[in-house]
Amino acid sequence: MKMNKLVAVVAAGMITMGAAVSASAAGVGYVNVAALLRAHPKFERAQLELQSTEQRLSADLEKNAKNKTPQQQQQLLGEAQRQLAEKQQSVMAPIQRDIVNAIKSVRKEKGLDIIIDQAAVIDGGEDVTAAVAQKVAK
Repeated sequence: MKMNKLVAVVAAGMITMGAAVSASAAGVGYVNVAALLRAHPKFERAQLELQSTEQRLSADLEKNAKNKTPQQQQQLLGEAQRQLAEKQQSVMAPIQRDIVNAIKSVRKEKGLDIIIDQAAVIDGGEDVTAAVAQKVAK
């Protein structure tokens, strides 16, 4: 019987502690990540670079795939897709890094506990997209 009381007391304490932690985590911000990407000063140039690479790879694939077996064509396609993915990673990584650093800076400045993507928000929170966009633009 004493063990049941101890378990009940510990459980009640954990529930109370959980409520206190939840109350202190009220500083939630959110951003529209897609809008931040589009607004980044280097985004348009990155998009043009990716389109150019895709066009070049597509032309190369069309030229090199002639007179190849379906298996060889599939291998060429896979290689082209890998090259395009690498190019996308190389041009987008610096942009994403800029945005993440700006988000971290705004979170600290505003004293927020967390900043999440706007798509995850149902209700509440503070939209800090404009503040992050200003930092990225600098």
